[in-house]
Amino acid sequence: MRSGKTSYTALLLEELLSYFSEVVIIDMAPALGDVGLPLSHYMEIPPHVKYVRVRALRGPRKEGVTPEEVVFLAQQNASLIRPALEDFIEDPVPLLVINDLSIYLQAGPLDDLLRCLRLSHTFLGNSYYGKGLSEDKGTGISRRERKMVESLFSEMDFIIHLIGGSSRPFGLLSDSS
Repeated sequence: MRSGKTSYTALLLEELLSYFSEVVIIDMAPALGDVGLPLSHYMEIPPHVKYVRVRALRGPRKEGVTPEEVVFLAQQNASLIRPALEDFIEDPVPLLVINDLSIYLQAGPLDDLLRCLRLSHTFLGNSYYGKGLSEDKGTGISRRERKMVESLFSEMDFIIHLIGGSSRPFGLLSDSS
């Protein structure tokens, strides 16, 4: 909901690229008008980076007319994304970046993401974690998405919570020990 998740991710990634030669980006952004834009909208992806743009993703809450359609679209998204996660599991690299990971968590298993995170040395990702998109026609995908994102918190060393599209500057902290 226009909080700046993807633009912040691009800024952090540009910094991290100077430290990693092996990088995989899995871009799950559904690109719904001017929201949910892919990472490539905010930065040029260097040639040494494996950029996996999952295509044909939909916005279940915005596009689904009936509860059944909302659930179907969420399940379809998970099916389209899963091969990219499986490919990473088969051939992991030190830096994994996932843009808009919550779209997978609306219907996909958390274990897939956890395996990817644990196989990477460093993980950078962003996710929707608000309440503005909570209307899911009674399907429960919004509640599930939020719960799954909260489950990922325990796996993270740093969590940056963005509020309302702030353009405040920030820094990347590193432990050199």
